[in-house]
This record gives sequence, structure tokens and C-alpha cells, in this order.
Amino acid sequence: MRNLLLRRWTLVDKTYRVLLVAATAALCLPYVGGGAETVLPPAAGALAGTYALRWLWAGYLAGPGRWFGLQAAGWSFGVGRVVRATLGRSGPRYLRRIPLPVLAPVALGARPGRPLRPGRLVPALLLFLTVAVLASQLLALAGGSFGRSAAVMCLFSVVRPVLLTVAVSAVPAPEPAPAGLPEVAEVLQRDVAEARRLLDALPEGEGPDTGAVALSVLLAEGRYRELADLAVELAATGVDHAALLHARALAYLDETGAATDADRAAFRAQYAAARLLPRDYRTGTDLIALDHLANGRTGPAVDEARSAAAVASPPLRRSMAYATLALALHRAGRAEEARTALAAARRTGPASARLEFLTGLLGEAEAEAETADA
Repeated sequence: MRNLLLRRWTLVDKTYRVLLVAATAALCLPYVGGGAETVLPPAAGALAGTYALRWLWAGYLAGPGRWFGLQAAGWSFGVGRVVRATLGRSGPRYLRRIPLPVLAPVALGARPGRPLRPGRLVPALLLFLTVAVLASQLLALAGGSFGRSAAVMCLFSVVRPVLLTVAVSAVPAPEPAPAGLPEVAEVLQRDVAEARRLLDALPEGEGPDTGAVALSVLLAEGRYRELADLAVELAATGVDHAALLHARALAYLDETGAATDADRAAFRAQYAAARLLPRDYRTGTDLIALDHLANGRTGPAVDEARSAAAVASPPLRRSMAYATLALALHRAGRAEEARTALAAARRTGPASARLEFLTGLLGEAEAEAETADA
């Protein structure tokens, strides 16, 4: 998703949630006077209608929606906090803490090279609306206040998919990713040097997709200055997570003692920009922990880094979270726990420049402690 589409997605999502609460309250309000026995059926119906439409939308995106150029950029199952995140060819996949049967796209976009022009937009919406109306009629067959509420909420819930589809149609479709780029992202999770070799072997001409993967490779290699320069260029082209990697790179640079006051000011600006990204984009990252460390708050940094590492994220991201936990524990004077966290970082992800630096840092601290004891 590009930045423009991201802003529209966020606006539609927030507006829909407010309207959803208001619509549910309006449906249940006439039954409040009769107590729980009269309120529960319409409330349950509203919930059933809402989630029926969610499953319908997910199925539509996985099947017929692709004919018209729509594409789900990742999937999320369950509700609550993310406990596991994996990378797939179609985008991230999130498993949430409460395993309710709720399947939802992480984001919505157009298939590469297939813009959703009006000629495709109208048939796409008509087909989806037709199926939604049929589903609402089936729910209405349940009868009573349950059936009525379920049918109404099923129809009401089409507002969000329709608005998101219209938003996607107003944004240019991305160009197809270069062949071999998904392999680079996959290999990076286990071998940084091999990922660099594959990245360098790609055809010349760096598009946004190639640049986005290059950011992750540079982060793992410890080339933070180069990453910052590239992130500025990519942000101008609409790479939505550039701010997230930019902020993390500046924080890692500060750990090495090579950051300037300008770098620290840039970190604060990029941190603020990264916090505006959807929560799922930041899941499992050490972003908040790095901000606490930058401000000398080692206690909260330990807690945030531990929470980030607890998410079963892709190996490189989780390894970095453990590394940040090790640094936070080191600064808190908890040397033994810091070494344990660093060992977890090595087991979890590929060998990276940051792990090498932290190994040296903790080794020096241990040697100094032994000298002092002697």
C-alpha cells in the first residue's frame, strides 16, 4: 500500500468502527426495557451479521475479487493482540491471541499491473453487493429480533468494503515486483550474506519494492547511514514502512556511538511517523523499546522489548527484538539476563552486524567486571 491509500484505509476503518457501534446501539436500544432476555437476541444477531459479512468479504477477496484486480495484502485470524506473525508471498499472516473464527485482510490493494479502473470497479462492487444482499436474506430467515438484526448489520457492514474498494481504485496500481525479489526477503531471514548476493544479482533499476527489501538487508548488515539515505528516497515514492526501518536504523546507529545530534532529532521525527502506521505494521518490532532507551527509560524498555520478542515474528525481526532486550538489560545492570537475551537473539535469527556489535559490547562489560572483582 502506498501512503495515500494507507491514510484512506485508516480513515475508513476508524469511521466504520464508530458507525458500527452506533448502529449496534440503535438496533438494541428498543429492546433495553425488556431486560437481558430481550436485548441478547438482537445483540447476538448484530454480531452474527457483522462477522458473516467479514467472512463473505474474505472469501470474495480470496476468489472472485481477484478477477477484478483486488488483492488482500496479508491475512489476520482471530481477535486481540498478535501472538504470531509469518511472512507469505501474499503478505504477512497474523495469528491473534483469542482464536475466534474471524478472518480479515491486513490491508487491501490492487494486483500489480492490474489497475482497478471504473470498468472493473462497477462489476466488482455489483457482484459483492448482490452476494451480500443474498446473505442478509438468508440471515433474516432465522426470524425474530435475532434475524432482523443479523440481516440489517450484514447489509450495513458492506459500507467498509465498498469504501475501501473505491479508495483502492483511486490509487495507481503497483508495478509487478521483480522476479527473484520474494526469494531475497525469504533468504534474509536465515542468511544475510546470501540475501545480499541475491539482491545484487537482480536487474538494475531499483523500484519501490526492491528498495523496500534493500532497507531490510541494509539493516541486517549494519549499514545504517546508507539505510537512512535510501529511506528518505523511498518515503518520497510512497513506501509506507520506510519510516519504521528508518527510525530503527537511527536508534541502532546511536547504540554504536556514531550518531550525531541531527541523527537523534531525525529519530524522533521518524519515530513519530512510524507510530502513525497501522498497528499490524509495527507488531513484533522493537520500535517503542528503542524510544524508551533513547530517553533513558531502561525499565519500560525492558518490558517493551520483552513483549516484542514474545511475538513469534519472522526470524530477523524477532532476533532484533531480543537484541534490544539484551541492550536494555545491559544498561539496567542485569548482566546475566542480558547475556541470556543475546543468546536468544542468536538462536532466533540470522547472524547480523548488530548481534556482532552487542556481543562485543557485553563481552567488554564482562571483562571489566572481572577485572574490577580481581
